Amino acid sequence: MTIAACYVDNGGVVFGADSTSTLSVASPAEDTRLNRHLTYGQKIFEVGDAGQGTIGIAMWGLGGLRQSSYRTLIAQWADELGACESSDLCEAANLFAREFWDQYTTQWSDEISHAKELSKKEELSDDEGRELDSLRQNLSGGFCIGGRIGTARDCEAYEFTYGPLDEGPREPTRIPHCSPHFWGMPNIVDRVILGIDPNAFSEICNSDLWHGGPEELIELVKGSMLGTPSQLPLREAIDWVYSSIYTTIKSMKFSHMPPVCGGPVEVALVTSDRPFRWVKHKSLDEAVTLD
Repeated sequence: MTIAACYVDNGGVVFGADSTSTLSVASPAEDTRLNRHLTYGQKIFEVGDAGQGTIGIAMWGLGGLRQSSYRTLIAQWADELGACESSDLCEAANLFAREFWDQYTTQWSDEISHAKELSKKEELSDDEGRELDSLRQNLSGGFCIGGRIGTARDCEAYEFTYGPLDEGPREPTRIPHCSPHFWGMPNIVDRVILGIDPNAFSEICNSDLWHGGPEELIELVKGSMLGTPSQLPLREAIDWVYSSIYTTIKSMKFSHMPPVCGGPVEVALVTSDRPFRWVKHKSLDEAVTLD
């Protein structure tokens, strides 16, 4: 799991993410699998040569591919962009979505086929229902691609998601300016900003104990909502992204839930006048450095 974020304004795109990766490993003592949470994964990448790229990419969900890596896939995509000299970020995002989809559906073909078989059954046993839920959760995710391309100065960002029940790659959608976006494990941020967790909101609306409608519940919660600024200066946008991810990590750490978000917070940006830059970035030796 992940907490990833993006904020786009007229002058640039800010990316943020935590560093925790969750691996499922077989238990030697019994026929079960255990989750291991590693804290130095990479979820934000510069697209192209270091210090020269004008596109960044952040990811959440599925931790990796089986026979290749996200790092390699992104580097190959950067090579193609350099060769074709595209000037359209949406077109570039579509190219990455198609190339990722080809790798995803090939390297996870057995699990994807099994998920689709289960989803087509008219009735599922309890075990089958849990298995389908697990496949949906573990094989889903998305990417946020942002910055500018070619000689363009205007920055923008696009997101696309994927899942094992999709029939093909989804079309990337443009992220509105001055509207913070969060993915992965955003419920802490939602609770703070919206005043209620969206899942809790749905459960209340669907409960027999609630006799109103969604609109009435919104009116009750509205007083607890925190207003978000319509436009932030660049450094405040960086602070917003960092603070939201850091708050999520600490909230998960002290909660009853597994630590699926954690590790160093990474923040990067692309601006209209500068290429990709790291604001906070872990060094390669961080996992072996003892403070």
